[in-house]
Amino acid sequence: MRIGILGGTFNPIHIGHIRGAISTYETFLLDKMIFLPTGIPPHKKDDVANAEYRYEMIKLSIDGLDFCEVSRYEIDSNKVNYTIDSVRHFKNTYPDDELFFIVGTDAFYYLSSWKKHKDLIEIVSFIVVRRPEYDTQIILNKYRNIVNFQEVKEKAKYRAEPKTVYIYTPPAFDVSSSAVRNKIKRNECIKYLVPEKVEKFIVEKGLYR
Repeated sequence: MRIGILGGTFNPIHIGHIRGAISTYETFLLDKMIFLPTGIPPHKKDDVANAEYRYEMIKLSIDGLDFCEVSRYEIDSNKVNYTIDSVRHFKNTYPDDELFFIVGTDAFYYLSSWKKHKDLIEIVSFIVVRRPEYDTQIILNKYRNIVNFQEVKEKAKYRAEPKTVYIYTPPAFDVSSSAVRNKIKRNECIKYLVPEKVEKFIVEKGLYR
C-alpha cells in the first residue's frame, strides 16, 4: 500500500486539513491516509485542547471517508512524542508499504530542530503541503544540501524514497486552527470553517473559550 501519515496537533481540525488530506490522497494516488494527532506536543501551549477531544473531532471529521483513519499511537503513549519515533512505529507496522509523512511548509522549516532529523529523512519521504502565499525558496535554500526536492504538479504514483521531499500546493483554503480558535474567543461564527459535527462538538464541550 501507499500510505500518507498526516501529523499535527489538529487544534481544532478544520476544513483546510480535510480538503488538503483529500487532495494529497488523490494527487499522490495513495491507498490510505492516517491522521496522527499529537498526544503531548513537544512545545505545549496553554490553548491546546485535551487530546481525547482533538481525537474525537478528527473522527467526526473523517466519518464517511473510507480511505481515512485516525491513529491513537501518540495519544496512548502518554508521553511527549517525536516524529522520528512515530515514523519508526509506522515503518514497523507497515514494513512492506510505501510511507509518506505529510507536513506543512511552516512546520518543515524547523526540520533541523527535530530530534534526529538526519536519521528521519533517511527512513521516510516527506510531502510538504505548501500554502500559495508561502515562498518555498526559503526551505529549498535551507535544506537543499541534505534532501532532494521535487515539485508536484500532476497526479502520479510518486515513489517513497529516502531524502526525498515532495512540494505540493493543494487548492487554497484560507483557514487555520489559530484563526478558528481566535474566532471562537471573539464569539464569531466558525460555520463552514470546520465540519458541522466538529462545530457542534466544540460548542457542547465549551472549547477554546
